[in-house]
Amino acid sequence: ATRPKVGGMSTTAVRAGLVAAIRAIRASGRPGVRASGPETRSCTILSPCHRRPRRDSRPSSAASGWFASASASSAAVAASPASPVDRNDPRFATEVEVLAVRAPRSAVGGLMAKLRRHTLDRPRLNRVQHLDDDHSLVLLDTGSCPVDGDRDALPSNVLDALASCPGTGEDACVLVTHRMILGYDDLDADECLRRVLPPDVTVPTGFETAGRIVHLNLRDEHEPWKRVIAAVLIDKLPQIETVVNKTGETGGPFRTFAMEVLAGRGGDGPLETTVSENGLVYAMDFRGMYWNSRLGTERGRLVDSFDENDVVLDLCCGVGPIALPASKKCLAVYANDLNPAAVAYLGRNASRNKGTSLAGVTNLDAGECLRARIAELSAALAAGESNLADERDLFTKMRFTRVVMNLPQGSLELLPCFVGAFDRETWPPESLPIIDAYAFSKSDDPESDVGARAAKELGLEEDAAALGDGVGYRRVRLVAPGKHMMLVSFKLPERAAYAER
Repeated sequence: ATRPKVGGMSTTAVRAGLVAAIRAIRASGRPGVRASGPETRSCTILSPCHRRPRRDSRPSSAASGWFASASASSAAVAASPASPVDRNDPRFATEVEVLAVRAPRSAVGGLMAKLRRHTLDRPRLNRVQHLDDDHSLVLLDTGSCPVDGDRDALPSNVLDALASCPGTGEDACVLVTHRMILGYDDLDADECLRRVLPPDVTVPTGFETAGRIVHLNLRDEHEPWKRVIAAVLIDKLPQIETVVNKTGETGGPFRTFAMEVLAGRGGDGPLETTVSENGLVYAMDFRGMYWNSRLGTERGRLVDSFDENDVVLDLCCGVGPIALPASKKCLAVYANDLNPAAVAYLGRNASRNKGTSLAGVTNLDAGECLRARIAELSAALAAGESNLADERDLFTKMRFTRVVMNLPQGSLELLPCFVGAFDRETWPPESLPIIDAYAFSKSDDPESDVGARAAKELGLEEDAAALGDGVGYRRVRLVAPGKHMMLVSFKLPERAAYAER
């Protein structure tokens, strides 16, 4: 019979190469690699039948789908032209030992049910390894079932599974130490990067994802390795199609930043992606508008603070992560953004998410939008015309009760547009809106700092107490050492709302 091929090589050649690689590792005295162990032992050189099939349809970043020979004879095999990562690099060859249950194939199904949460979970590696036509190994988790641990101290359901397993002699269930040689396909992104990056280069962690895009903030130390890092991430994260690196500060009228595409789809054009957050789906151009996935929880908290009688005016709505979920629970929501592209995506997102409905959408400066909404209500009342049943409904639907400014770098600077913008007849004191403004603070007392700055922008004393009673503060997150992102929520003070312009 013809032997199966792996990346153009026979499985025999693959096994021979891996054996040569592991011998080289042992000869080099690599720490953490054990050459011996308990008497009851099994040893496996992984071949394709031991691995899970790839779950994504994206082409592999190398010609071979499996870790091919790492011997001296094949070490010169270059990486694919599409990737700077050589899957055949012998540094990926890793010998590991795990506990396993050797059992008849007929008993594996029952064992898997009993060993739940204590089987090995590694990318693309099957928990069950078939030894021959009659016997298999069930690999155990290295955390709860360590190789060097006390066998009597194993989790109770593991011990129960061994005790209750049917069969005697060769058909008995036996606890063994299983030695495997893992390759590139068996390692996660962090493990791969630790093997290819120099010891003094930090492995990037905690990066942001936006749908199918990974957003990195690489340091100078990563510059020579940035495309290797990107290639590993795009290969190891099945849902990711593009990896970008931030190359400039966030700024400009639309709060965007310069970026470079390190791997995957993109280039210099739009980077369209789709993000799911708080039950809704948002399409966007990641390059052309501001988005931060880390703020999803905070956006959810803010929407949760609204009630069914609120009329919300979102002055910096972006693609709608606050305005759209708010529209599902509030009486009415008006959305505005200065970025015309973001407003266009907002319209698409409103159409695709069932149950969302915006009372109005504008593409204006925040101050212009505020004045336009106030003037619209005044004009409707003066004309005495409305599609609503009566004047009371007109007040209810058009007079906003909450104003959101989700622009931490500039929300407080927008507050002067509220000064003197209201009249007592249309907006009596009890109807003045609550303002939810986000801001950054480097102060040791960020609450007092943000409150004082807000009061000053409203033309009041530079003191948080000038905002009145019932002011709420929240430390959203620490964006850098000593720099907080803050939320300040307060009812617009009468002295600012009715001030002479």
